[in-house]
Amino acid sequence: MVESSETIRLPSIAYIDEHEDARDDFFTDAYQSGLFKEVHILAPETTLIRMVDKLLDLRIDAVVSDFQLTEAGPVDYNGEALVEAILARRAGFPCFIRTSFDDAALRAADDVNRVYSKNPKAATGGREQLLQRIALQIERHHTRLAEWQAELDDLLSIDRKALTAVQVDRILELDEAIEGNIALDDSVARQVKRNLLKDENLTIRHIELIDETERLIADMRRALHD
Repeated sequence: MVESSETIRLPSIAYIDEHEDARDDFFTDAYQSGLFKEVHILAPETTLIRMVDKLLDLRIDAVVSDFQLTEAGPVDYNGEALVEAILARRAGFPCFIRTSFDDAALRAADDVNRVYSKNPKAATGGREQLLQRIALQIERHHTRLAEWQAELDDLLSIDRKALTAVQVDRILELDEAIEGNIALDDSVARQVKRNLLKDENLTIRHIELIDETERLIADMRRALHD
């Protein structure tokens, strides 16, 4: 794990591979690219849940995983299963798969656009293009979250008693989108939030909903900038 720049806010990434040589090669290329602040290099944990927990504890901006993962020891998942488990807890989180088994990985992938060949002569352009796309996808992800946050800030600046039904619905939509990108496993069901707005104490319920949303924004800011 090495810091490559202190002058601008660069993202941090993690790479998982069962082969030490592959991990070392990826680290060298990622570090020398100058695109990332930190590059975490990890061997796969034996269980999927332990691997996901370890990754999400790192405060990273993207995950890159080898597809196979099982060649060097007992592992009960592959790279596609790892990516799907991460997305189940962080919707829209930038995830990528590298593989020497191109056909198998493409057939297994829910989204073929996140699969990249380890073959330097592959049509996807090899590791250099992958690193550039990782950085670009992270930037797009952060931009989308910032746009949602800005729109939510504007809505929250409106006098709470003056909020219309359409504006309340949009608050719910933005709240759900932001929450899903931060912690789907801890999210509150949309219908539960909507139920807060249904009884006679509408103004009070508005305030409770918005207070909850403001706490969510604070959590998101910490997640993006810590």
